[in-house]
Amino acid sequence: MSTASVLAATPLAGFHDWFSWVVMLANAAAGGWALGAHFRPQLRGWPLWAFIAAAQCTIFAQVIVGVVLENRSGLDPGDLHRLYGFAAIAAVAIIYAYRMQLAHRRELLYAGGSFFLAGLAIRAMILS
Repeated sequence: MSTASVLAATPLAGFHDWFSWVVMLANAAAGGWALGAHFRPQLRGWPLWAFIAAAQCTIFAQVIVGVVLENRSGLDPGDLHRLYGFAAIAAVAIIYAYRMQLAHRRELLYAGGSFFLAGLAIRAMILS
């Protein structure tokens, strides 16, 4: 590993650490909003779904940054850290897959799913 690759990875590592908070807080907020929307129909609508989509996109961005960081720096975050990142991507796909079957409780599905994703982010942050 060259000195240049380590220096290039340092800002990326800082961004990955900072952005983990964005991932966790965005998904926790999405879960809270979706839970509120289950009980208060006036909270439903396209802004809720746009926010949930944006929160879930942060997960994909974080995993991509983590993979690039690992490849550039050669640092090993550990198997469990990788597992939580890729499990979050799988969870997004599973939540999306159940949206039609649970259409009558879609807000609850996304509330629970978003809280689960926030929990995965917390767990990944603890392991790093």
